[in-house]
Amino acid sequence: MVINMSVRGRILNAKGDLSEAERKVADYILTHQQQVLKMTIKELAKAANSSPASVIRLTKRLDIDSFTTLRILLSSDLTKNRTDPKDHEDIKKNEPLSSIKDKLLSSALQSIRETTDQVNEDEVNHLVDAIIHSQRLFIFGIGASYLAVENISQKWNRIGYPTVADNDLNALLPKIVNAGKKDVLWVISNSGESPEVLLAAQTAKKYHIKVVSLTRFGNNSLAKLSDISVHTSQPMESSNRIAATNSLLAQFMLIDIIFYFFVSKTFDKSAKALDISHAIVQEYKETMLK
Repeated sequence: MVINMSVRGRILNAKGDLSEAERKVADYILTHQQQVLKMTIKELAKAANSSPASVIRLTKRLDIDSFTTLRILLSSDLTKNRTDPKDHEDIKKNEPLSSIKDKLLSSALQSIRETTDQVNEDEVNHLVDAIIHSQRLFIFGIGASYLAVENISQKWNRIGYPTVADNDLNALLPKIVNAGKKDVLWVISNSGESPEVLLAAQTAKKYHIKVVSLTRFGNNSLAKLSDISVHTSQPMESSNRIAATNSLLAQFMLIDIIFYFFVSKTFDKSAKALDISHAIVQEYKETMLK
């Protein structure tokens, strides 16, 4: 667990592994943060309709050494305005523009901060090395995650690493079964559970193609199938999830981190390719103006 991550982030990342009794405590903390600051273990257990033992177990699962430390961390989060649940409420009918701006800004900053806090340097190093030594980079994602796929493709193409971007298994699968052993498949999925991305990863593994993935933090099927996995924070989207705003922002932030680290490790080659890419685009624009 990452030391700088908020209590909310720790809870969301661990939630899939919690028992029912632990989840009751976790949910209470998420929705009553200010009150929890003044509670004892017994008081929290009673308020959450759980048990003192469950409070202690949850604290340990969050990689926090004591309930006292949990309250200190929670207080720090609130001071930094990192965890107000109201910032993640659904948009209301006829809501003022100022309220919508505040909600989106607070939520976006939290998703980006928690994603950067939990970046695993070893995982990013392995991913970057895999791309450097790859012959071709296939990228796959569906729905909103395809926007992240296009982002990756555009970035790496500009620095001389051609990519193949797909959001359709009918197009991707024939490429995978005919790929070489030095090719890499990078799969993007917030949940890590979409049937399409799992089939893509399973097919790549069957044909001995290295699989790397970008998913939200936590135990998910895609991460388990991957040779290398990197993770964003668990975004607190509203229940209606009108748009996948937070998950996309987190994905884009992590992609930027990986990309700039990649460029720093391949600086001379990437800088030269970037100059060439810029020159040809400028030439095209000047031609169009004539």
